[in-house]
Amino acid sequence: MQLKINRDELVYDGKYIQTVRRHFTDRNGVDRTWDMVKRNSFGRIVAIAAITDKNEIIMEKIYRIPCEKYIYELPAGLMDKPGESETEAIIRELLEETGYGVDKVELLTNGPFNTGLVKDEIAIYLGLGAKKVQEPELEAAEDIEVFTIPLKDLFNFISEHQKNGSVDLKIASVIPFLKAKGLPV
Repeated sequence: MQLKINRDELVYDGKYIQTVRRHFTDRNGVDRTWDMVKRNSFGRIVAIAAITDKNEIIMEKIYRIPCEKYIYELPAGLMDKPGESETEAIIRELLEETGYGVDKVELLTNGPFNTGLVKDEIAIYLGLGAKKVQEPELEAAEDIEVFTIPLKDLFNFISEHQKNGSVDLKIASVIPFLKAKGLPV
């Protein structure tokens, strides 16, 4: 017998997320539940590996309240505006969070993540020609420091800062894709 999804029960409906109890039947015919989270957004999470003409990657050091510490991340955000495309969303998020714009964006990779808890997908883009065009426009709940790292130093940066669990794994996940594009990682 295969797993069978029976129904979803809404446990909590917040501004950004819903907690859902999914009722299903397991392979042995036993009814079970699985607690999970769904985002209230119009599409996937979008992130960007924004690269300057000097082959530097734009990074963020952002305080993440659930983690209770600063995390090094790629600029990212939600598709939270109706009718907005993924490329429009990531260009907007990059500008709002970092003050950088890019000449061109293309999809690097995409897919689900954290699949045991969240019904989420992410699309990670490559942005070339990143240039500082304005000051960041942060929301009051955002504490973000923007900086650049030469691509050639990215692996060492990750190795050094992962020791205390402060590097988002999406950064490491883009390295093979950047190499495949001929960038000096």
